[in-house]
Parts: sequence; C-alpha cells; structure tokens
Amino acid sequence: MMQITKKLLLTLLLLLVGIASLPAQSFRTRMKRANKAYEIHAYNVAIPEYLAALERRPDEAEALGKLADSYRMLNQLEDAAQYYAQVVRNRDADKEYVLQYAKTLKGLARYDEAKQWFLLYARDADAMTGNHYAQSCDFAAQQMNMASSYTVTNEFVNTSAAEFGPAFLGNQRVVFSSSRTDIQSPGSFDGKQGNQLFSASIGSRGYLESPIFLRSNASAQEFNEGPVTYSSDGRSVAFTRNNFVDGTRMIPEAGIETSIYLATVNQSGDWVDVKPFPHNGSDFSNGFPSFSPDGTALYFASNRSDSYGGFDIYVSYRTADSWSTPENLGAVINSPGDEITPYFDGTMLFFSSNWHQGMGGFDIFRGERGSDNRWSRIYHLGNAVNSPRDDFGFIYDPFRNVGYLASNRAGGRGNEDLYNVSRAADNIVLRVRNSVDGTPIPNAVVDFSNCGEGIYQTDPTGVYTFQAVQGLNCRLVITKEGYLTTTVDVSTSGTNQNREYDVTLSRLGEAYAGRIVNYTSRTPLENVVVTATNRSTGNTTETRTDLNGDYFLALSPYSSYILRYSAPGFREVNFTVDTRDGLDRSILGVISMLPATQVGPSTPSVPNTVPNNPTVQPKSVPQDGFSVQVAAVNQANMAQYASLNSFGEVYSTEENGKYKIRVGIFETRQEAINAMNAIRNSGYRDAFLVKEEGALLGSSAAPDSPGQPTYPIEETARGGAYKVQLAAYRNPAYFDPSPIAGLGTIEERIKGNLTVKFIGGLQSLQQAQQALAQARAAGFNTAFIVIEQNGELRKVN
Repeated sequence: MMQITKKLLLTLLLLLVGIASLPAQSFRTRMKRANKAYEIHAYNVAIPEYLAALERRPDEAEALGKLADSYRMLNQLEDAAQYYAQVVRNRDADKEYVLQYAKTLKGLARYDEAKQWFLLYARDADAMTGNHYAQSCDFAAQQMNMASSYTVTNEFVNTSAAEFGPAFLGNQRVVFSSSRTDIQSPGSFDGKQGNQLFSASIGSRGYLESPIFLRSNASAQEFNEGPVTYSSDGRSVAFTRNNFVDGTRMIPEAGIETSIYLATVNQSGDWVDVKPFPHNGSDFSNGFPSFSPDGTALYFASNRSDSYGGFDIYVSYRTADSWSTPENLGAVINSPGDEITPYFDGTMLFFSSNWHQGMGGFDIFRGERGSDNRWSRIYHLGNAVNSPRDDFGFIYDPFRNVGYLASNRAGGRGNEDLYNVSRAADNIVLRVRNSVDGTPIPNAVVDFSNCGEGIYQTDPTGVYTFQAVQGLNCRLVITKEGYLTTTVDVSTSGTNQNREYDVTLSRLGEAYAGRIVNYTSRTPLENVVVTATNRSTGNTTETRTDLNGDYFLALSPYSSYILRYSAPGFREVNFTVDTRDGLDRSILGVISMLPATQVGPSTPSVPNTVPNNPTVQPKSVPQDGFSVQVAAVNQANMAQYASLNSFGEVYSTEENGKYKIRVGIFETRQEAINAMNAIRNSGYRDAFLVKEEGALLGSSAAPDSPGQPTYPIEETARGGAYKVQLAAYRNPAYFDPSPIAGLGTIEERIKGNLTVKFIGGLQSLQQAQQALAQARAAGFNTAFIVIEQNGELRKVN
C-alpha cells in the first residue's frame, strides 16, 4: 500500500512539473512568432503574439518594448505610450525605448512630458540627440499657438485606406496612390497587396474629384507603385516601386524599401519603355522622385552610404543618354535623421524631415538657395501644414494657389489622407481700359509667360481676376490687336489684400509719343528702357525706343507719372509729367541722354572712367568722403558696371595690381550708406563702404566695416534695442499690419526708394525671436531680427 502511494505521488509530481512548464513553453513560442513578424515589419501580426506572451509574463521588457514599437509603427500612439510607460520603468530596459517613448509623447502633442524624457535620454544615452529633440519640444509648443498663412482641408477623395503621394499631372489632374478597394481594378485588387495609382481632376476650388485608375493598361500585378512625378510636358514619368502596407506608417523606421523606375508616357497615357533608374542599388533604397520643372534634374530620397543620417535628399541630372551620379544636397537640407519626399518648384525645395525642429513625426520644410546657388536656409511651414504626426509628400502651385500633402494626423478618414493646401492670397484685379475714353477692353490678352504660366483674357467688362500668394514678382504683358502693348509689374504680399491694377491701352496713333537722342551727338538712341510709374496707383508700364529713338506710352488722363529712361553707357534720366486732360499727346517731347563719360549740365563735376576702356583716369582734384566698393578685378571693364551710374559716379582705383570698382564719392557717410543699400538691392550683395581721403583714382582706400550690413537711421527708435525687419515696399500702401497686430510697435524707415517695415519696441532677444516666429507664420517669410547699436541696425544671426 505504501509503495503504491509513493508511485502515485511521483506521478502527480511529474504531472505538476509538466503543467508548470507549459506557460514557459507557450511564452517562448509566442515570443518567437512575435519577433519573426516584428523583424519583417508585419506589426499587425506581431501585436497579438506579444499580447499573448505578456499574459504569461506581464513585466517582460522585450515584449513590452516591441509591442509598443509595433503600435507606434501602426500610428496607434495612445497604445504605444501605454506600453512604453511600462517598459521604461525597468532599469534594465534598452535606453532606446526611452527615446521612442519621448517621440510617441511628442506625436501626441504632450510636449512637456516628451521634453523630460528626451532630457533623460540625453543624460543616460546620447546627449546630442536627446537635447536636440528636447529643444524641438519647445519649438513645437510655440508653434501650436501661432497663426498660419496656410489653410489645410481633408480631401473628399479619401477613404478608410491609405491615400498618399500626390503629384501634378498637367494643370488639371493630380495622381496619387491608394489602397482603396471601392473602385475595382482589372485584377480585383483587395488592398492587401499594397497600393495602386489613381488620377483625380482638380475642381474649381482646388479639391480633387472623380478618381479613376491612372492607366488603362494597368495589370493585376502592377501594385505598390508610387509616388510618381511627371515632366512638365507629361511625356516622361519617374515612379517608386515600394513595399508599403496599408495601416503601417510610410517612414524609414517602419522598414520601407523603394526603387525608382523611369518610363515614357504614350499618347493614351500608358507607360512604355520602363527602365530602372541607373543609380538604384541592392543594399539601399531610392524613392520619392521629383522632376525639376524643366525636366533636367531628378530630386529623390535615398539611404545611400554617403548620407548624413538615414534617408537624405539627392539630385541627379539628365545627360545625353542617362543620368549623372547623384549629388547629396548637403547639411543644410539633410541631417542625422531622415529626409524624404522632395518637391522642387524651380526655385524652392519642399521636403519632409523627422530631425529638423518640428511638431511631431515628419514635418514639411521649405529650402532656399543663396546667391552661390547652394542651399542656404530652411523654413518650417507652420502648424497648419504640419501636425504632431507625419506630414509629407507636399506639392504646391503658387500661381494657382493650390497644393496637396499626405498626413496620418488625428481626425483623418483613414490611415494616410490627402489634404488640400492653400495660402492667404492677394486678390488681384486687372481692369483694362481704353486710354482715351476709359471704356473697357474685352478679350485683351493677359500674358503670364514671364511668370512661367499661361495666357489668359479679360472678360466682357475688361476685367481679369486671379489670386496670388506672397512673393509673386512678375511682369505681365497686356496686348490687344490694334492697340499698343503694355506691361504691368505685379508683386504680392499674400496678406488677403484686394488689389486693383488700372491698365490703359492706347490705339495705334493715339498713344503719347516721345523721342530720345544722344546729348553729345544728337543721334537717336535705340533700345532705351522707358518706365512710367503712376504716382497715385503705383502701376508701372515699360517700353523701349526703336531704331529712330521713338517710343510710345499708354498714359491715363488727369494722372501724374514718374518717367525713367535708362540705357547702358548713359546716365539715367528721371522726371515727372502730368497728362492733364490727355489732349496734348506731345508732352513727352525729346529727351537728351548724357553719355556716362561726359560731364553735362545735370551731372556731378567728377568725371567717370571711360566705359569700354580699362585705362584708369585720375580725378581732376583730390576728394575726401565715402564710396561704395562693388568689386575688385584684374581688368577694369567699366561697361560691365554701367547700371550703377544711377547711384553715383562709377570709377576704379588701382591697389596692389587690382582695380577696385567703386561708386561715389559721397560727402557724408549717411549718403554712402543709402547708396550701398540701394546697390546691394540691385544685386551687388557684397558691396561695402570705403573711406576716401584726398584720393585720386589709382590711390588706395581702406575698407570701412565691410562685415554685417548696416541700415540708415532716419527716425528715432521707439523703445527696445531689437526689431524684426518684415519687408521693404516701393509702395508702402501695400503693407498690411493686421496679421501681426499686437506683436510690437510698427515702425518704418526709408532705404533708398524703398520703405522698410519693422516690428519695434522688443526689449530682449527672446521677445524678438517670438515676434519673428509669429511674423513668419503670418506670411512674412523673409523676416529677420536686427539690433540697434550706435545708431545702426545690424542683422542678428
């Protein structure tokens, strides 16, 4: 009996041990399955396995951390934060979970909490990364309260699936990728394979309408293509082949793999002659291509070995039969993080980054190039375009004031959604009338070719209306059969102003006629630029003299105009004319222009160097004062600097075998400063002051503070050493202070023929930085901080 009992007890004991080992075996099995799915980025498969494993071991750090990672990759940030909060309490947990927890909190706009965890990561793991992101939390919190010049609206074409990768196809359509299944494809696409390409028309208000499949020859196998980019003529296409999964964030951390392909677009819109981009690689990705407007360059993102971090922006140029070796755009654009989705509009580069100071995951930035054609500055696009989540794929047409982006921000319809983007814009009205009787001229041609746009016509009332965002600086050409052609210079501030341009056209034979001759020889001057600016409206028209020195202008009656005559090698002439009742068409008369080398009744007494002769001629008498140096050259070909004659005498002086090209001599420093600023605005950005002391041409002169630019002080500052310079206006009536009301005192100063507007009364650099951020968000994108020192304003870097 005793032996049976012992055997029974032994059996029971072995059974209990076996039962006790089952949970451990189950945990290992679950973790193995979960980790396998995690490694291949199948996060939606990994999550239930990690949850099952945690039922066995609730405090297991690896399971908690990878579960949180999986939720973060699926943009389920609330769930991710819950599990990161558990894992970071474990002192043995990987410090990277602290960083990912902080990023998750930032994506939830919990910036104060995120900052503390970034600082903890900086202390315990990586000081540079942690401190950088901690500072970005302050930036993000500040941006949340800023006004924005952009309006962003969810598109109607979005579904519960992912829509992303918008690209312009001509002027009327946008191509995008989607995992939607409500439109049936030739291969009965069910969304699980990835995504397909669609095309939607741009409606009257810029919203996308009536999506259809992009290509009629798309087969059931052609999935996971996009984003795309088309050349401006629509004949070439570059596209990405991707491994995107609906529901998973389209970011490098989530395991994206991409390659670029090129194709020709035939007459029916189908792609033929598909070839891989010659610089694809087996150990890195290329993706998110964007053609330059002229089609000669291809911008794209890649995690090649020479990147600054993960994915960087590169450019490759079209050659005779291929594409050049990709060039990294440099450290201003690229960073230790990831930069993706470039879009180059011919002037500016838009892209997304998860490193540059932003509001959350990926933010959209704008890059600008300096005078050396290198990328020199980037700007954050503000809190409407950007959100605490991922914002990318930005494209924008400034002329039509319509753009699009993709975002997985809160409040969307599905995973990634497309959003419509527009900016605060000026409403421009052109009223084209007959210069004699003021009657409207219908169907007059309004040519925007100088702006890179098309040709339009006035309506039956002689009116053409369009919206223009800040920064448009364009010369429109207005024509009508039987009338003289005229031009209109349009510049915009993008502050929702209603601006009207009164354009007058004169019938042939009814225009104001004038003639220009050489003062010395009395011979006609051809190709003289004649500019007429209406003193009341600021509208400007321009023409040129013909072979006989004749020109014609369409001027309005009862108006006053400033006329400007300029030609290379001649001194500029300016005068004012009043048209009165408009009956006397001969009031322009004959204008004599003095050669730049001549001394005439209206010119200074100091002779200039002969324009086309590099020989240096001394002045007749020594002179003291100040001049502006614009160049130092080996040979002084003065004709090259004829355009500077309007600012003063242009001369050269030799020093150490170099000819110093200067404008002067001005009696006072203030006159020289005014000239220097005007010369810089004309394109000579490196011009600086020199002091001339009893100088003859050929003598030396020492530079006078050639460093930071200075600005003339022509009124007393109204409190506060710091100011924010907003913009300069030829006509200050175009300045609208309402978007920046309350930021400080609005001040203005005269700089040559420009009126410079400032926000003044700022007592500290921090206060100035806050005002700067708000001014830029309000549309003053080129604003910067200056400080007043010793009666001068100096730019604060």
